[in-house]
Parts: sequence; C-alpha cells; structure tokens
Amino acid sequence: GVKTRKMKCSGVWSSGTTYITFDDVKVPAANLIGKENAGFKMIMNNFNHERFAICCMTNRFSRVCMEEALKFANKRKTFGKTLIQHDVIRWKLAEMARLIESSHAWLENLTYQLQTMNHMEATMKLGGATALLKVQCTKVF
Repeated sequence: GVKTRKMKCSGVWSSGTTYITFDDVKVPAANLIGKENAGFKMIMNNFNHERFAICCMTNRFSRVCMEEALKFANKRKTFGKTLIQHDVIRWKLAEMARLIESSHAWLENLTYQLQTMNHMEATMKLGGATALLKVQCTKVF
C-alpha cells in the first residue's frame, strides 16, 4: 500500500514535505507520469531549480531580518544609549550585511550563468555551485 509520514525539515515547516512509500502498488499505464523507472531522474533534474528558488527566498528573508534588526537597534536603549551606538552591535550588523551581500553577489553570478548557458549545460555544470549557494544562503538566514 501507500504510506506517508511527515519529514522533519528545517526552514519552511508549512510546506508539508512528506515521505511517501509505495509497497507493491500497481499503477495503471495511463497514470504514469513520464517513462517507467525514470522518476528519480525527473526529481534530480528539478533539484537545481528548487535550490535556486530557496536561495532567492532566503536571501530576501535575510534582507528583511537585517532591516528589522536595524530598526530595533535604532530604537532600543541599553545603558543610556541606543543599541546601534554600541560597537559590538554595529560590528554584528556589519557582519550580517557582509554575509547577506556576499550571498546576493553569488546569487547574481549564478543567475547570470543560468541565463547564458543552455539548459543542459547549466544542468551539468551548475549543480555543485547551486548546492553550495543553498548551504550559504540557508546558513546566513
């Protein structure tokens, strides 16, 4: 039969990511999507696009977080000064900006390559760079 169980994910918990197990399930030929036994290849071909979208989203979310942190640092007072007036807070905000901007530059570079390479070349050459950028963006966020 068909069994499902929720996958514990980091990040977007509302996505409903689920493990689906098919055990001795017969699918009528009319209901097949693509060629028989080619499903794994289809999933793998989509990973770069999913990773790219995640990079775009997390970079944007990071920018929103940075904006909110700056607003808060300018309002909140400690020891008679706003947070932004403390050296350590300015350093932390600068570090946040450095990480966000470097991730964005990498994202721009990858976007350019995706736009200038044909689909097959991009699929073959950009998988590693896309995976590494996803790690970078999700760690920054």
